Amino acid sequence: MRVIITGIVAPEVRAQIGSVTTHLGDMLGPLFAPLDYGGGIEQFAVFFVSVESDPFENERYCIANNRASRYKDFLTGKTVKFVGVAVPIDPETVLALSEAKLSKCLENLLLEELESPAYAMPKNFDRQRLLADLRVFLARRDENAES
Repeated sequence: MRVIITGIVAPEVRAQIGSVTTHLGDMLGPLFAPLDYGGGIEQFAVFFVSVESDPFENERYCIANNRASRYKDFLTGKTVKFVGVAVPIDPETVLALSEAKLSKCLENLLLEELESPAYAMPKNFDRQRLLADLRVFLARRDENAES
């Protein structure tokens, strides 16, 4: 499964969120690539939303990206089925954290979102196994960092 991790962010937090999402995507992409979670889902997209301090404004952006759908890849012409989750975070929180603490915060928020997603994911998509694998991958990374 292809993993895409990106942000929908205000300009003042673009660099901080971008640094974390790039690192997380680079780490998780190869680990998830050979895995299949069913339902014909080929891509898992994570959108960290940090546009406004007003939670209702951030939620507006989340609603548009919390969904399962499909799109036509313009390079291959192939239809790609995906599951997307949006994870809101206040820009003030982003600015207050170091990169390491922000990374851990975003990872925890993602795990929380996957535990109880904002929408019903496709019936044959094994979200629980995806969540379990994500926990294992992040824990292994933390163990390797400590040694």
